[in-house]
Amino acid sequence: MLNSIDDIINLHMSEGKIEDAYEKIHFDNKTFILNKYSLRVRRGNMSKDEARRWNLRIFNEVKKDRNLYKEVREFNSVFQLFNRLGIKSGSIRKSESPDFIVYNNGREIGIEITKIYVGNDWVAEKIAEEIKAIKQRKKGEELFYDEYVKFRSRVVTFQIREGIVIAQSGTDKISLEEYIIEIKNKIFEKIRKLMDDYTKCESNIIFVEIASPLYFTSDTEIQKLNEEMKYYISHLDGFSDNRGYRLVLKTSTNWTSFDLKDGSYEII
Repeated sequence: MLNSIDDIINLHMSEGKIEDAYEKIHFDNKTFILNKYSLRVRRGNMSKDEARRWNLRIFNEVKKDRNLYKEVREFNSVFQLFNRLGIKSGSIRKSESPDFIVYNNGREIGIEITKIYVGNDWVAEKIAEEIKAIKQRKKGEELFYDEYVKFRSRVVTFQIREGIVIAQSGTDKISLEEYIIEIKNKIFEKIRKLMDDYTKCESNIIFVEIASPLYFTSDTEIQKLNEEMKYYISHLDGFSDNRGYRLVLKTSTNWTSFDLKDGSYEII
């Protein structure tokens, strides 16, 4: 019987079957579904708000262990990827270079997870996490916090999922052109590492999440990125083997899968 949040966290798995990820948990007269890899709660007999509070309780405990925090965040990302790719069975193992080794339908798949921050994107994410910890708030209320004065030169306005607006003045801005160049350079570096540093599998996926909600939202931007990746890859060695190589890009508006060998792409 589970008696504490620590008992729930101790259910965390770093390897096993994908189909064994979810377990029904009974705790404090509540029932919910726990992903034992990502330690994320799905609703059982709880309301949406109760499920959010449970995720917050677990999240606050997990944050105390830096390595575990990083790992469960990566598991959360990889299960989002599985949902998009329709992967529901097989096995998964936490690894290094790449982050995960997955076996599905007789294929060995290497998956590298990365989230790209440019400029002050991390500030918005940090503030959003802090706001989630507030137990009482009015929906849509504007909140201004003295403890974030140190971020004034970095933050202008951010909208987060809960609908709360964080507004602070500032002049430290990065231009659109500089922003996109930096994002692309980080993507290209991941592709180079895939060829030079990572253990190669039969199929290889780089999953990139862009933290900012403002960029790579149009077909034109995606098409241009694809053309530049093709040019970059044409100057790399290693893509001539019989392995599969794919980049999956998650933005605020869509998910795009790029085939790094034949240069095609599709919205997934």
